[in-house]
Amino acid sequence: MADKYTKKSEVPVAEPSADAWKSVMVEKEHQPAKQKSMVTYTQLENQKASQEAQKSACDDRIAELDAEMAKVKAAVEA
Repeated sequence: MADKYTKKSEVPVAEPSADAWKSVMVEKEHQPAKQKSMVTYTQLENQKASQEAQKSACDDRIAELDAEMAKVKAAVEA
């Protein structure tokens, strides 16, 4: 059975913007064992942004390592 999402709150009155729906609290029921956690779209957006930033940092480090490996290889072959 798939995870189940149930709306638990209304759009906050203090946030009348078009993106206010992103702050609505949703209960997620996990499968196979019934586990519940509270989550908002904004929290998931923030997690995604964090993961993308970490990925970018890893990609940068990989490029640095590739450059260093090329220098080591050149030194070995000289």
